[in-house]
Order: sequence, then C-alpha cells, then structure tokens
Amino acid sequence: MNILTCPVCGEKLNIFGKTLKCENNHSFDFAKQGYVNLLLTSKSGDKKGDSRESAHARRDFLQKGYYSFLRDYVTTKLDGTVLDICCGEGYYDEYSDELYGFDISKEMVRLAATARKEHNYFVANLAHIPICDNSIDTAMHLFAPFNEKEFYRVVKPGGRLLSVIPGDNHLIELKNILYDTPYLNDEKAPDTSLFTLKSKNKISNTFDISRDDLKTLFSMTPYFYRTSDSDKAKLEKAENIKLTASFVVLEYVKEG
Repeated sequence: MNILTCPVCGEKLNIFGKTLKCENNHSFDFAKQGYVNLLLTSKSGDKKGDSRESAHARRDFLQKGYYSFLRDYVTTKLDGTVLDICCGEGYYDEYSDELYGFDISKEMVRLAATARKEHNYFVANLAHIPICDNSIDTAMHLFAPFNEKEFYRVVKPGGRLLSVIPGDNHLIELKNILYDTPYLNDEKAPDTSLFTLKSKNKISNTFDISRDDLKTLFSMTPYFYRTSDSDKAKLEKAENIKLTASFVVLEYVKEG
C-alpha cells in the first residue's frame, strides 16, 4: 500500500505496523477488517454515506447475481493498478492484481474489506482522493458523481477511466409499474474536457426477479427519491416479473 497520501498534508503515507504515517507524523490506524479511514470530518464515519441497513441490503441484493453480467464484463477491462471509485461493498472488485477502493460510507468499506481481504480499502471523499498523482492504470467509476479533475490527477498518462451509466431502457419494467408515463434514460456521457472517449459499449440482460428483490433494487436507485409515496405503493401489488438491466460502459483515456 504505497500510493496513498495523507489527507492532512498530502505527503505520502507509509506502513508502520498497523498504522499509516506520513513524514509529518500524521497517522491513521488500520481497522481490524483491514481498511483505513482517511476521511477528514468532525462527524463519525458511520454517519456519512449509506447507512448500515442500506449497505447490507445492497450487499445481499448484489450477491444474488442479478448484476453479475456487468461485473464480469467490467472485470475483463481492468488492467494494472486499479482504483474503484465509490466502491460500495466491493461487489465489482473481482480482480486478481493490485486494487484500491474507497467510499464515503464506512460501513460500505467495512463490508468490502471483509469480503475482499486481498485488496486495499479506505474511507474517503471523491472530492479529495488521497492517492498519489499519476499512480492508477485503470480507474472504474460506476453510478457515482463524476469528478474529472480528481480522476485525471490520479490516473497515469495513457491510463484509462471506465465509467458506467444506465442504458436507455434500464429497469423499464419497474418504471412501467410505478409511473403512468415511464421515461427512458438519455444515456448522456459525463462531460469531460480532460479525458478522451475511446469506446462506448452497451450491455443488457433480462432476468426473473421477485417482488421483494425488486423493492430492494428500487431503494438502491435514484428513482426512489424522485417517486411519490402513492407510486411507491404500487410495488406492493407487483408480482414476480422479468426485468431488464441495461448499462453503457464508457472507456476514456488520459492522453499523454
């Protein structure tokens, strides 16, 4: 773990037993699960990001394999030193080489570090990623805010950024249940003047899903916060359905 930087002064962090320390003696202890908290805040890390309940619900849902086709596809694109931006519980980190992952939610990082002890996890904010400049070969960014300046800073010249966004008909059957006039996603790629878009590939899968799993999935989406209580109640009458999951994988390169 030699590419992490001190969130206080920006100097490189080095391992001393069960502690990370910089030359200015700022130190950060490893948790028993193996991750380190590099988030500077007056609030407890347990109160930032996803709650314990939502983190565990997300983990349990993903472990059922509905999105395994996306994980398998993204894994084929990973190379060299990898950074998983907003890694969640680490579901997409099925990678055999060096990988770093971070999230603002301590509970998410705790789950990731417990499940994938071979990787390096830390709690941090994507506005200030505590990673050395030009140190990442492949960064992956799934369903998270896009901070092009920070992503560009940490990726090596010639390195890649994989960004995943929802496809136009992602979860369309769920929308048909919830809304009188369901809409398609616009598949708009994140705006960036720093990276060069090299490829855009769409992958989809349709699968059977139970009402309970559908409700859990819905709670994980941005749609949940934009939907009225009366429309949410429609899921209580839903039966098991076939559901389409559709994603667009954008591959960017840092020229230079």
